[in-house]
Amino acid sequence: MADRWLKTNCLLASAAAFWLAALSPVPPIAKGISYSLALVAAVQLVQESKRLMIQSARRTVLSVMNQELEDIEIALHTQQQEEALHEIYGTSPATYPTEVEQELKTSLEHLYKEPSADRSSELQTSTSEKKALYLAVKSLIEVKGKTYVLEKVLQLGGGQWEKGEQMLQQILEEGERNGW
Repeated sequence: MADRWLKTNCLLASAAAFWLAALSPVPPIAKGISYSLALVAAVQLVQESKRLMIQSARRTVLSVMNQELEDIEIALHTQQQEEALHEIYGTSPATYPTEVEQELKTSLEHLYKEPSADRSSELQTSTSEKKALYLAVKSLIEVKGKTYVLEKVLQLGGGQWEKGEQMLQQILEEGERNGW
């Protein structure tokens, strides 16, 4: 790298010196030679400058690529550590894409608002609907939490909080009892 810079600077100095020599009071043949040498040095300077720019660009690109690889390696290492911690502590980051989450909420609301459901005591629905309700409630509790299910899905927040908790507990107990 230093060789190219040194060569470029020498060519620049030579071109300037020959140009200035041509402008000085010298015989016409010396002026012609000086102009010719200044022109040759300038052409060589342009070619060497192109090589220098390409070399500099390559070095910059390689440095950026290496930095990106280091960042990716750090991110992968961090992700592996997080997964190991989740395995150790028995937790799982249960996150769903927004489409899946919306689908779970919609199906749970549909199951809850179905006219055949009696909300005063137990849910009077078929076994497959009860299982679907249990699985949807369980998934939403993992993702959004118990409060979200009570307020947004069962719509039993505020003064009906205890009633909602009892209903939620019934759903969860029945699912666990049946091994769903």
